[in-house]
Amino acid sequence: MGVLGELFVGTHSLALERAGVLDAGEIPSGAVPHIDLTQIGALDLEILGEVAAREVRFGTGDLEVAEIDLAHDNLFGLPPFLTEVLAAVRESEDEDVVGDIARSWADDAEIDASTADLERVIDAIVGLAVQATERGERLYLWTRSV
Repeated sequence: MGVLGELFVGTHSLALERAGVLDAGEIPSGAVPHIDLTQIGALDLEILGEVAAREVRFGTGDLEVAEIDLAHDNLFGLPPFLTEVLAAVRESEDEDVVGDIARSWADDAEIDASTADLERVIDAIVGLAVQATERGERLYLWTRSV
């Protein structure tokens, strides 16, 4: 399965620049923390946030992944609360939390992937959330037009 999107850490201006390059079908230059996504979109990330918040008992807040620029309708920003929830997964004392999140996420988002595969994806997403938090930047999602 090909890449359908990219989740990355950056500033607003970097996100706009990167989206322009990705929209053009080119490979962005520069060392930007990112992961390629093959079957996960904005709604799936919102559901992941709901599941993660529930599992780490983080509370409630804005989980809506939203468009950030009219000129880039394939670019979305993850709200700060969602990034904080995802970063909090890394700090959980429950060693089974990622597996629990993966199972619930697969059921809630109807993702067709094994728990082990989803655990790797969650670990990568959590890693990006931690980097974004440490750098004072945001998480952005770029999705390919279909």
